[in-house]
Amino acid sequence: MKATRQWLLAAALGVCAVGSVQAQTGPNLSLGASADGSSKGSGTSYGNAIDGDAGTWWSPSGTTGRISVKWSAARTVGAAVIREPSGQQGRIGNWRLVNNGNGQVLATGSGAGTIAFAPVSLSKLNFEILSANGTPAVAEFETYADGGAANPPGTPWTVNLSASASGATAQLTWSVGGGTPTRQQVYRDGDANPAGRTLVADHVVGGSYADAGLAAGTYFYWVRVLDGSGTAYESAPVAVTVASGGGDGGGGGPGSGIAAACRQLLETPSMNWRQSPVLTTDQAIVQCLSESLGKPVGFGHRTTGGYAPAGGSTLVVVTKSGAVPPEQQILDAIGTDTPAWIVFDKVDFATPTEIGMYRNGCEDPKVRTALGNASVAECRDHRLWCSNRGVSTAACEDTFFNARLNDASLDALKLPMVRSNTTIDGRGANARFIFSGFKIGADSSGSPTHSTRNVIVTNNRFVGVGHTEDHNLDPDMVRSTGASHDIWIHQNTFENTGDSAYDVKVGAYDITVSFNRLHNVKRAALHGSSDSHTIDAQITSTVHNNLYVTTDDVFGDSAYNGLRRVPLLRRGQSHMFNNVFYGYRKDVLSVRVGGRLAFEDNLLLNNGVNSKGDDLDDWIAVLLRDVRDTSGLRVAGSVVRYSDANCQAHGVPGDLTRSVGSVPDMLALYDARSLELFEDNWLPADMDLARYVFATAGKGGLTPYVSPATPGFAAIVAAAPAGCQ
Repeated sequence: MKATRQWLLAAALGVCAVGSVQAQTGPNLSLGASADGSSKGSGTSYGNAIDGDAGTWWSPSGTTGRISVKWSAARTVGAAVIREPSGQQGRIGNWRLVNNGNGQVLATGSGAGTIAFAPVSLSKLNFEILSANGTPAVAEFETYADGGAANPPGTPWTVNLSASASGATAQLTWSVGGGTPTRQQVYRDGDANPAGRTLVADHVVGGSYADAGLAAGTYFYWVRVLDGSGTAYESAPVAVTVASGGGDGGGGGPGSGIAAACRQLLETPSMNWRQSPVLTTDQAIVQCLSESLGKPVGFGHRTTGGYAPAGGSTLVVVTKSGAVPPEQQILDAIGTDTPAWIVFDKVDFATPTEIGMYRNGCEDPKVRTALGNASVAECRDHRLWCSNRGVSTAACEDTFFNARLNDASLDALKLPMVRSNTTIDGRGANARFIFSGFKIGADSSGSPTHSTRNVIVTNNRFVGVGHTEDHNLDPDMVRSTGASHDIWIHQNTFENTGDSAYDVKVGAYDITVSFNRLHNVKRAALHGSSDSHTIDAQITSTVHNNLYVTTDDVFGDSAYNGLRRVPLLRRGQSHMFNNVFYGYRKDVLSVRVGGRLAFEDNLLLNNGVNSKGDDLDDWIAVLLRDVRDTSGLRVAGSVVRYSDANCQAHGVPGDLTRSVGSVPDMLALYDARSLELFEDNWLPADMDLARYVFATAGKGGLTPYVSPATPGFAAIVAAAPAGCQ
């Protein structure tokens, strides 16, 4: 596994070593093909992008969207040319090119032009516009078998960039083919995704630039040039590794750290979010919160949540002392696409506080009728409702939530929807969400009705009420649905839920689930909620370094006999690695309807003294057996071991290796930054992994390697708790 990751990392960096666009030969394969897309603006059509007529075009209905070329049989494609209509050049921002058949990202970048990539056989090619300056338009989406037509009319300029490192300096050189630029710019970032990159030089003269004073690490550069009409062309990203200077958390060591003012704001309980003498604007405070949290790895790596690097981030501080209840404040904050980073007032939430998003529906007479004509106050406080009706404390939650409110018609109590560019951050607060949480996006009858993009849910505690599976209100904690994408679910704690901790439904994709703790959760996650939902083929998730615990006292409980759904996967693909399980005795996951799951270097621990009399042979036979129809499962490096009640392993590991069907190499789909971090921090399935996860998983866990604020592997393992129950 280590060798595979090293090769992929080298390949990822090597491909970017010299950014260039090949000369193009052969016919335009788009002519005679068909097209579809995500939406189309008034007066445009999908077919306009493949008709060979630059005077007609396709536009999405908003600033983002997808246009696809498709063929009745597979074609080998090695390049695409994106042309914008005359007078509308420069509108296309960040994009990615995707093989629709398997979700592989073939290329990423920004702006129109020629896109070259390793030739691949496919029957549908997606050009996905992720951002734009106004409403973008594609006049022609040309495709070629091996680089495209030789010098087609209006061929975009080429920018060929190379780079090398000398000490703490990155030395860039480039050439421009096709014309003489009127302006040249240099951009830098920590990964190959252009989103969030930094402009480090503008109006550069000549074909070289030296970027000095760099800390040790790998950087990615782009050169962007403009012609006399303002049309922009740019190079492919080029990687440069600087060996000298400070570290960035590589090798499992401490991260590069965060600014002193940011650390003071985060770590001082008496300093509320707007009381820093240094960080005095919303943008500065949100930048601190974002940088200290770090960035996701894997499929969700583009997610920035409520942080807008270019400016415009809004800090929302939820309070308890005002006239508006916390639940309504949260509902208002998640209901806009304006970048919003939501936190909780440190003073107001210093003591344990329950937040019930269902309470926003307590004004609805239908809800109060279901509770026996309850008052609004009784609806908002289930303990008051129980006390006034003589319901015992032991039976209160079950009676209130699982009997009286177990009604699908109570629409006012269903999950509130989170819109785009939002972070819900529970750091610094002693708050917990009870009964239910949020949906990211929306769907109806298996089709998206709202697609949300760019959401982070982090450092929150979600506590269920022991509800039975398939509660009629479907009180999931975090549900990603409606083809929503770029989602990071990180360092949360989920407790005592019957159904979902983090469901993925109706085609949601590019999701990372990391460093969460799930405690006595009966069914953790659906990835696809129905065999009939073909849209779920686009599901992609990375699930890593999470801790799943079923305590000894409920190990043999029949309520936990059903599939644990970690996950129950239909059609899409999921990559699970470096997760730790305790007390999972059968059917951890299920893979169905063509799903593909890679299960690598995960550790499963079970108490040798248990209420079922299970032993190692039982667990080897039944833990990972449920793979159905034409689905695929690859298990590598994962083991099950006996442990004691303190979750400490002993005895000989039981090898869980198996392979069913075909599973794509998901590492090959990841960005270079993810591969670099994996190379330094991916652990074998042993007790070092367990201790690392015990210390970092869940709300309030130590800062893991995805953040520059991490104290490093050695410090984290040394501080690990004695057990996981």
